[in-house]
Amino acid sequence: MHEVKRNQHLKELYYAGGVDCGGTSVDMAFKQALAEIVTEGMLQGYCHKYTGDYLELLRDFEIKKRKCGLVNDSNPLVSLKVPVTFGKECTGRFFEELTTLTNKSRFKNHFYWKSGKVRIDMPTFEGFFQPTCNRIINHVEKLLNSQEVIDVKTILMVGGFSESPLLQDAIRKAFPDCQVIVPQEAGLAVLRGAVVFGYNPKAIDSRISRYTYGVKMNIKFDPEKHIESKKRLIDGVEYCKDIFDTHVVKGEELIVGEAQFQRFYVPLTLDQTQIRFNLYISDEQNPLYVDSAGCQKLGDLSIPVPVDKQDRSVEVHICFKETNITVEARYIQTGLVRSVSFDL
Repeated sequence: MHEVKRNQHLKELYYAGGVDCGGTSVDMAFKQALAEIVTEGMLQGYCHKYTGDYLELLRDFEIKKRKCGLVNDSNPLVSLKVPVTFGKECTGRFFEELTTLTNKSRFKNHFYWKSGKVRIDMPTFEGFFQPTCNRIINHVEKLLNSQEVIDVKTILMVGGFSESPLLQDAIRKAFPDCQVIVPQEAGLAVLRGAVVFGYNPKAIDSRISRYTYGVKMNIKFDPEKHIESKKRLIDGVEYCKDIFDTHVVKGEELIVGEAQFQRFYVPLTLDQTQIRFNLYISDEQNPLYVDSAGCQKLGDLSIPVPVDKQDRSVEVHICFKETNITVEARYIQTGLVRSVSFDL
């Protein structure tokens, strides 16, 4: 198939974006610190042998993580509860106490083990946050520098890590011209949004496309644009195969329930009795070929095209619904429709 150019109705779009400030990397930094002291193998073995105690240790870290940064000059150390089984497992494996193991690592004079707890000095504890805070700031900075959000002056922080005063302070310092809003119980904001959406899908009337969507097609071969390996000869005409024909661009606003711009296609040959549409997604905004890096096939659909009709064009559009997308192909002459859906 190849595309038939027709006039398209263009509309003005706006963009609204958000960042989920997940704290997974902070947790990972804490786990890596423990692994440096007791080795990765011991930590993995403890996780499998004492799963409940291991999760309890991480849960206490999660609580302290959200409170870290609150002013408390009288206590420069952060205390975490350590299960009794953790110390016993280390002693049984290495025949040394946790304090001895710590003194052999770079965390000497930074981790203090005593009475079923580990006390970590504040600079070390805050250091677990720094790489993650930097990544979040860089991501938000990249978003705010894009043309679509040039006028955005408000940052809404949601998710568990958004409750961290350290992250809030880092965001406010990095973006002094923006109003930073942290709702009460920010950790539950995403969950509440999901519940609201479940009860009332129309509560969200638009979304921003995470990918570029398109179909595979053939166009006239242009030696200045296309690579020679993509050239194919059909009925004496040189075509370029595997072209990514874009329907939706990554970052574009999508109105839920509304079909995106239509594209019209016709068969390549006179004796072709059906058109097969292969749907692809891409992490890139303007991929040229469907086999480019970052492209992935979602699926396909076919529609018959009788050979005895003068107008054999087929209209194709993509519709984004509440939890899935639908690709629909309609044969213009008869109104015959074929469609296929994919979960988002």
